[in-house]
Amino acid sequence: MTKKSKPKKPSSNPPNLNPPEPPEVPRRVSLPPNQIVGVVLMLILPILAAFGAFGESFGEVEASGSDVRLSASYPSRLRLELNSNLQVTVQNTGQQTLDTLAVYFERDYLDQFANLSFAPSVTEATSSAYIVELHDLAPGATQTVTVQLTGEQYGSHKGRIWASVDDRTAAELNVSSVVFP
Repeated sequence: MTKKSKPKKPSSNPPNLNPPEPPEVPRRVSLPPNQIVGVVLMLILPILAAFGAFGESFGEVEASGSDVRLSASYPSRLRLELNSNLQVTVQNTGQQTLDTLAVYFERDYLDQFANLSFAPSVTEATSSAYIVELHDLAPGATQTVTVQLTGEQYGSHKGRIWASVDDRTAAELNVSSVVFP
């Protein structure tokens, strides 16, 4: 004969269903120095962007020489693939009409941009400069050369713009642009 086992009675104490308490660990943030720099940059960059630190800005330069005043408004800061204008104004400050006046744009500077469009048109392009000739500039008269350009190469770009009367440099400007990605 086999004995039947009796069913077990439930215990009067229910099992503990709560997990054990976690161990005590001191709470502190521990970041290596390069991560601290990253966090600071993530906080500062949006603030700088909100105040326009990375937007387009223009610089203005001016120079005078014998019989010529040269001034330029150029993009000192612009974004990659953003269209902008470079305007150079030439004024005859002498007493005689300037028959042969040429404005030179250094290629090392302008070749860092794309979609170049000159008004008036380029008369000659050499390996070192784009040349725009202006004719019959009367005393006191001004003429503007406009270059439309698009930021193509990011980084800092520097160059020169100069005016020449009878094959001698009359005035010279230095320009500098930063193109952000």
